[in-house]
Amino acid sequence: MKRSIRKTILVVICFAQGLVTATCATGIVLYVRSQRLAVLDTRIERRMTTLVAMIQVDDANPSKLVFTPKDSLHHREDNYVVRDRKGFLGSTHDFKPLLQNSPSAGEFFSFMSQGQHFRGRLTRHIPIIDPDSGNSNETAPRVDVWYAVPMGSFDKTSRKIVWITLLVSLFWITSSCLIAWFSVTRGMLPLGELAQQASEITERKWVFSVSDEVREISETRPLVLSLEELVARLGAAFKRERTFVSDAAHELKTAVAIQKSSLQVALQGKSAASCYRNGLERALEDVDRLQALVHRMLSLASIEGSSQPRDIEWVALDETILEACDQMDPVARASRLTLKTHFTGRYYVASEEGLLQTLWGTLIENAIRYSPPDSVIKLECSLRDHWATVVVEDHGAGIQAEDLPHIFERFYRGDTSRSRNTGGFGLGLAIAKAIVERHNGEIELKSERGVGTVIRISLPCA
Repeated sequence: MKRSIRKTILVVICFAQGLVTATCATGIVLYVRSQRLAVLDTRIERRMTTLVAMIQVDDANPSKLVFTPKDSLHHREDNYVVRDRKGFLGSTHDFKPLLQNSPSAGEFFSFMSQGQHFRGRLTRHIPIIDPDSGNSNETAPRVDVWYAVPMGSFDKTSRKIVWITLLVSLFWITSSCLIAWFSVTRGMLPLGELAQQASEITERKWVFSVSDEVREISETRPLVLSLEELVARLGAAFKRERTFVSDAAHELKTAVAIQKSSLQVALQGKSAASCYRNGLERALEDVDRLQALVHRMLSLASIEGSSQPRDIEWVALDETILEACDQMDPVARASRLTLKTHFTGRYYVASEEGLLQTLWGTLIENAIRYSPPDSVIKLECSLRDHWATVVVEDHGAGIQAEDLPHIFERFYRGDTSRSRNTGGFGLGLAIAKAIVERHNGEIELKSERGVGTVIRISLPCA
């Protein structure tokens, strides 16, 4: 199921905007209604006060109250009931719903009467004081007053406020969503440019170039830099692979051509058995060289291609170096060379079986090949900050300065003739680097022409 970032962002923004707008609109409506109700309640109390002022003490009978309503002080649609302890003093014609729905004294209440909404209030024991007599509040007669006003205009205005608020809220939500859609769409244009540039990358075009505007955006800048680095690494890796295939084909072609020529020479004319034997021996040498080349290529592919480590174990670094020296000692003696080792202690490194022996054997073999007779090849091992450092030093011809940046490339050799007399295939240091990187280590080579070469390897250890 496809997911859209733009759709997700818009849904979240619209939902949040709708929630906030609904909350604010509801709060505004409720606040305005409460304020209008407060004004209406004040109006009811004021009209009740006016109504009470129409009740007077009878001059002929001071214990009797007289209620004389005045039309000018009474609103026709209002309902009221005035009652003292002896009975009703006055009321409107439709007073029963007012009495039936009244709650406790001092509270405002609402009720329906003849399809119309009313709001009323009950006030009990209101003293009626005769200004001509000396009666106090305690001895003055008292009345209970029910008073209610219609809420038709109030409800109509309230509905208008609700509709206006709803329309304003809808307009606000719609405009906010449109602005959000425009902003998100415009904000995601850099991603479209990134996708366009990425789609143009091919096996022949490893270029990832975006505009400065996209590059300077803080959100996309890390992605742009990462993609540029990734494309550069992939391009370099692809170039190395193509170079590797080309160089491997060249090496195999040379070995096969030499082998074929040796066999052709042996088959020309009638020769003695010794001539055939010499031809077969040369062919066997070529096969051995071809086998060594294939073996090194497979070793390099196995080291670089396997992402999961095999059997990991803690091995003593000095023992792996000594085993490699024992294996290469006959070759060194045949070239009148001496292998000299020096260890400052025993250090353990997590390694796969046989890889470190291959590493030291490759470096020693490389040093033997380019060292003059009667010289010494040194191997030293020391520890610093949980890193074991192994130094392999020879006093051979050295490497030219222009060759040093390419010395770890596969099939690269200082001489460009690629003749059989060069001795190697240009894979030894590439294999050594691959083994060191597989151990999360570092390898460094320093060389001076005519002085010798020093290879320094650092490996994390226990």
